[in-house]
Amino acid sequence: MDFLLGNQRLNLDHRALVMGILNRTRDSFYDGDAHYRLDDLLRRAEQMVEEGADLLDVGARPGGVGVREVTEAEETDLAASTVEALRQRFDVPVSVDTQRAAVAAEAYRTGAVLGNDMSGFADPGYLPAAAAAGASVVATHIRLPPGVPDPDPHYDDLVPEVTRRLRELATRAKEAGVPAEAILLDPGLDLGKTWRQSLALLARFDTFAALGHPLLAAPSNKIFLGRLLHRGTTERGPATIAACALAVRAGARVVRVHHVRAARDAVDLATALAAESAADGGTEAPVTGHGTAPG
Repeated sequence: MDFLLGNQRLNLDHRALVMGILNRTRDSFYDGDAHYRLDDLLRRAEQMVEEGADLLDVGARPGGVGVREVTEAEETDLAASTVEALRQRFDVPVSVDTQRAAVAAEAYRTGAVLGNDMSGFADPGYLPAAAAAGASVVATHIRLPPGVPDPDPHYDDLVPEVTRRLRELATRAKEAGVPAEAILLDPGLDLGKTWRQSLALLARFDTFAALGHPLLAAPSNKIFLGRLLHRGTTERGPATIAACALAVRAGARVVRVHHVRAARDAVDLATALAAESAADGGTEAPVTGHGTAPG
């Protein structure tokens, strides 16, 4: 399976990518404002690159339940300036975590090659902006718009409904001019799901991997892990790594994480096991992304 990322065509048959999360916000659910200052964020990015990150995901999000709304102008300035600074310092692709087409377009102009949109392309200008810039996109399943409380989400048949919606989003992206190989699918763990529903989705990642597009897993420190294992937000690291390995073993090809080193080891192990299984116990070695991501 190939994945287009900027001017690179990456073969992911025996490779899983690690996406490092960089929050340039004052109220990240995980690390608060620890990387709001650009110097702090760049130091964190350097650590991630050294630990084997294949790409860096920049977020300056517009708010959410219980957090301050960030204006479009503020988000645009933060996201674009951060992308530009990262591209000047590191030979690693950069994605932008935003729901807003205008923010994404400016981030593409300063060097981002992937738009990570948790809203399911709610902004009608999002896909045209990506197509015009030659950028890839993440098609994410979410039940209600981001920031809208969804305490008791109901599905008549969870996995088929999520599968159908991911197909629809991928079709929309292709119709807007985004190549099929430039579309990542994300089932949206914790996004409009109870913890049990998220767990059920993770258990069926093979279904989503069979849809024909690279699959992204984003379990990092999420609520479903905390509820299942009775762990606080900062205590979910081991469970995150286990979830990444299981997702990759089931067909995920990108994992989005706060901590790169352990995830790098986990996905490299999972891809190695997959290669051994495919070779029926042979000695074929997988191609991994450790420290080799193109710019």
